[in-house]
Amino acid sequence: MRMKKRLLPAMAAPIAVVLLMQPALAQTTAPQSPDALSPRAFVPIVVNGPGRQAGSCNINSSAAFELIGVQGSHYKDNRLTDENADFRLSIIGYSSTPASSGAPLALVDYNGRTDSDPPRFHTIFSPSRVPQFVKNYQRHDWSWNESAPPPYGSRGGANNDWPVSVLDMAVTKGEAISIPDRNATNSTAGTNAMVLYADERQLTLAYGDQDRVDAGYVVYLANFCVDPNLVALYRAQLVNGKRATGKLPALRNAQKIGEADGGFITIAVRDPGPFLDPRSRKDWWADP
Repeated sequence: MRMKKRLLPAMAAPIAVVLLMQPALAQTTAPQSPDALSPRAFVPIVVNGPGRQAGSCNINSSAAFELIGVQGSHYKDNRLTDENADFRLSIIGYSSTPASSGAPLALVDYNGRTDSDPPRFHTIFSPSRVPQFVKNYQRHDWSWNESAPPPYGSRGGANNDWPVSVLDMAVTKGEAISIPDRNATNSTAGTNAMVLYADERQLTLAYGDQDRVDAGYVVYLANFCVDPNLVALYRAQLVNGKRATGKLPALRNAQKIGEADGGFITIAVRDPGPFLDPRSRKDWWADP
């Protein structure tokens, strides 16, 4: 199934800013920023930012998840392990948006075309809502070297194609986290998204059934407790970090994928390759 393409004009400027009903939190400097993490680390993102509560993910789960066959070839013909910057937000990294950018902790309005069926971020939460935005970031560039050992390159500087490309959103400890809903389903099982990567604290989703990041929407969620059964099912499809079974976990709209364990959850989105601004009202937060 070919994904519907929806891409805002590059470097489009927000034409209006509307603040959330909640007062915006001031951005503060975290004791350890995500870009300070080693790009070789297998561990997920650890950020001691606003509202963060340290702790381990000790959640019990009886949830069952589906497996679907990957359509087409695996990512980069399965030459690379899943320890790479396309699959892990913790490897590509991100830095605090400069204060001089004036990027608000609020929804913003952009000009440009709008897809009628994007992932809808307010459905991550139950009940659905536009949460308070906690902190803005810009993702890093990545210098690829696919002949090198994992993570196949090195981290570059912050990318400023958009004022914001990674966002912390306020949550309540223990609340359920679901995938962002999208009406379109994949071509085989009627599921909505496929897991490209999962560990205890981050999850990467592709909408559809292709094991790649340039075929449609990809959503990164981090800094929450991913359901342990989902993590185990994902890892069971790998041998030494590479796809081995031809299958990956699939998810449906409104399906719980984990729980919040602190004051915020982190999100980033790309389509069909470039990262975009997760604060865009018309693209991610408008009602269907």
